[in-house]
Amino acid sequence: MKMKDDGIAWIADADLSWLGYCVTLSRGLTPEQLVARLAGDRTPAPLGEHSAAEVEALLGQRDRERGTCDSIAVRYGEVGGLAYAVAYGDNWPGNMGPGYTDGLSDGGADVFQLYWEMENPKLPPPAFAYFRDGEYMCGFDMFMHSWSHEITGPRSDLVRGDVEAAGIPAETDRDTAHRKSLTVVEERFGLTLPKELVLGGKLPAALIAGHP
Repeated sequence: MKMKDDGIAWIADADLSWLGYCVTLSRGLTPEQLVARLAGDRTPAPLGEHSAAEVEALLGQRDRERGTCDSIAVRYGEVGGLAYAVAYGDNWPGNMGPGYTDGLSDGGADVFQLYWEMENPKLPPPAFAYFRDGEYMCGFDMFMHSWSHEITGPRSDLVRGDVEAAGIPAETDRDTAHRKSLTVVEERFGLTLPKELVLGGKLPAALIAGHP
């Protein structure tokens, strides 16, 4: 299902945050419900509407004042029937993403996660994961050369043919594999994220970790 708007392939060529990106999208949840689930057992604290740079600066100042680096915030919204949340702060790597999804898709929701720890010294590949109704459906590394070529999950068939047809397993250039992979999941699942708003606009923001 090809989207007629921004899609998500543009993420491969953008700087969503200085650490990389953690983007969560959902069908079946409102943006507020998605943010509440990302916060886990904490209550999200509204921060008002901010640009990406403003949120990064706000969290940096907050962590300096508190002598910690545990603040995580998301900017969020809805587009094309998809709720979305983009993570910010120094602490989302290792605390969000495909390994931290318990309860996100409960109740029949579809949840898609795009994750890349760009500053990790081990240089892990970007990753995609899809969950539905509390269950992991499928996922794969969006750069497979020298990494896992396995497409995991009970519904790996949803993307295997497209991944192989795009030549992703054999692609040796990380940026090209990343872009091709995002294009595959964009078209397969009809995913989109508003580029102008996410990169340069103001969106509602909420603190989801590092509460007082």
